[in-house]
Amino acid sequence: MEQGQLIVACDFGTTAFRVLVVNVSHEGMRVVGAGSAESVGFRDGDFVDLTSASRALERAVTAAESAADVDISGFFFSVSGSHLRSVWARCQQQIGPERRPITPQDVDLVIDKAHGMGIPFDHAILVANPVGFTVDGIAGVVDPVGRAGSHLEADVHIVTGSSTVLQNIESAIGKLNREAVGWCVDVLASSAVLLDDAAKDAGAALVDIGGSVTQWALFHNGEIAGCGQVPWGGEHLTADLAHGLRVSMPEAEAVKRSRGVVLRSLTDAIDPDVLFEEDAPAESPGLIATVLEPRLEEILALVKKDMAQALGLGDLRGGLVITGGGSRCAGTDDLAEQVFQLPVTLRYLPANIAGTDRLPPGQWGTALGLAAWAVGDSGHDEDPRHSGGGGGLKGILKKIWPRR
Repeated sequence: MEQGQLIVACDFGTTAFRVLVVNVSHEGMRVVGAGSAESVGFRDGDFVDLTSASRALERAVTAAESAADVDISGFFFSVSGSHLRSVWARCQQQIGPERRPITPQDVDLVIDKAHGMGIPFDHAILVANPVGFTVDGIAGVVDPVGRAGSHLEADVHIVTGSSTVLQNIESAIGKLNREAVGWCVDVLASSAVLLDDAAKDAGAALVDIGGSVTQWALFHNGEIAGCGQVPWGGEHLTADLAHGLRVSMPEAEAVKRSRGVVLRSLTDAIDPDVLFEEDAPAESPGLIATVLEPRLEEILALVKKDMAQALGLGDLRGGLVITGGGSRCAGTDDLAEQVFQLPVTLRYLPANIAGTDRLPPGQWGTALGLAAWAVGDSGHDEDPRHSGGGGGLKGILKKIWPRR
């Protein structure tokens, strides 16, 4: 691959900060370096201990600089947390007293009206994407441009977030003498590379089982149609296993990663009473599955309930993709298919980005999605009204220099 431009993306995950440097050329994207550090001082999408978090972020950035042999002074970052809200708005625009072909400017005007809706105090609109249009009372129009009409309506999916949280993150990055160039809602970034366009057009969902939360995003007609999270994740699976096996959290995490199984039908049956009757029950696949299956089933059921308020699950003809560190136990896909009654695929890395085989261990889907979003591979334009956040490729390219 030829040497192109370099971009950088930072995933503020619940368990780790992951910094990624990518080379972009006409041949595509290629990973050239990455670094990570435990995300101490960071909770629910915000810096709660600036000193500790800044040190951790500096370690991740320094590791990425060393691996890619570049100097980084700014980067694109992910936004997450319970402060995010997913809402809908129906907006209307009069085209004229007589019918005429609808223009892109008409579409922009009707979407702009979504920014006038009432939102929580201290919130800003982070994402505003039209999912469907109605022209002169005819609903289900995917692209109204060029269609004759006198009245245009748009169903717009909106994500709002705390302005204070965004300012805190940008201030924390600034204290490291680096610049917050742009941002994207993290589950939407992951969707940019883990869901293909055909699935989004048909209706698909991404479920990211992270450390302390599980996030989801729905797509309909190629556009984001809903997103949210439930406050349970892989750490809760680990905690249940530690309690059931009477071991420490690190020991339970090691068992989950190496021998975790979340479907009892894949193992020999055991009597669940041993969890209550024995002081130190013997570890076995059956015992592990007996502990983990109920918790993961509960998490997936909560996600399904949350999703159902945004879009009927019957519309997800493109199926369900599951990712995240909490999804790596054997049987996760089978259990999810039972819960959602949909085809399920486990996916952690995109197939069309070179160099992913050289990434350090961990969950890099969001960081890769951030990079793809920055160069427009997500299929959205760079206007933050219709995409995941501020900044863009032009700004990012100014913030990385190859070392000489």
